[in-house]
Amino acid sequence: CGARDAPLKCPCKAAFYCNAECQRGSWEGHRGECVFDLERKLRKDRLRLGERDSAVLGAMLLLGGLYQKQDRLGEAEEKYLELIEIFGPMEGRGGEVVAEVTKSLGKVYQAQGKLDDALEMLKRALRVFRRLHGEEHVNVAHELNSMGNVLYKKGELDRALAKFEQAHEMFCRLVGEDHDHVAGVLGNMANVLSDQGRGAEAMAMREKAVDIERRTLGSDSDSVASSLMNLGNSYHAQGMLEAAQGKYEEALGVVRRIHPERNALEANILQNMGTLCSRQGKLE
Repeated sequence: CGARDAPLKCPCKAAFYCNAECQRGSWEGHRGECVFDLERKLRKDRLRLGERDSAVLGAMLLLGGLYQKQDRLGEAEEKYLELIEIFGPMEGRGGEVVAEVTKSLGKVYQAQGKLDDALEMLKRALRVFRRLHGEEHVNVAHELNSMGNVLYKKGELDRALAKFEQAHEMFCRLVGEDHDHVAGVLGNMANVLSDQGRGAEAMAMREKAVDIERRTLGSDSDSVASSLMNLGNSYHAQGMLEAAQGKYEEALGVVRRIHPERNALEANILQNMGTLCSRQGKLE
């Protein structure tokens, strides 16, 4: 069950079943994420309770998040825009919920490749978070980091690095240096440094990020595996081929322990290992 070639498919298109009995048995676990069923309930609640009822708004927020998680980005965009339209008159676009929805919409635009729109949404969310919480707050640091990611995708490396540095300094002040938020920003900064030709600095930053994530998240997590892969890439770029091989193998071991099934991260690691083996002349 759950395989894409299973004969039965839920109308939401996100769940697959081998037979009707399996579908009935899985319903309790699936119903909270079934966008088909949630949309049907939302239509009824809108007629019964009105658009501005908290249950209706909560359902719309949940649906937007589920569509985003399922990469149904157009539908996620539609829900988030509708929420902003509804919340605008209620909270003057200045409330926490509006900021969170605006941030999510920015991430949808980023995934769609609409980078200018994404940056504008993230700026709006940043302004609201600053108004609500002041200049020093975890949400402010997260938005600076997100803006850095968009600027990096736009190829504006200096501006991206400046945002990442701001986020890094703020996270260090707010949560301390030994935190996975800090590790995440260090990884982003390393990407910029690598693209700027500052490979040794990028490698040192990635080593630090891996150490922090292992202490804070444990050895077996997707974040650690991804960071190990990126560290392997840094070693590879610096000509440290045996060290790179070791990090790729370590990353692959982590992924296979926590994900028995095949997944995209495993494929990325294997692809990097193949490129490395080709460079080493190991063609078999």
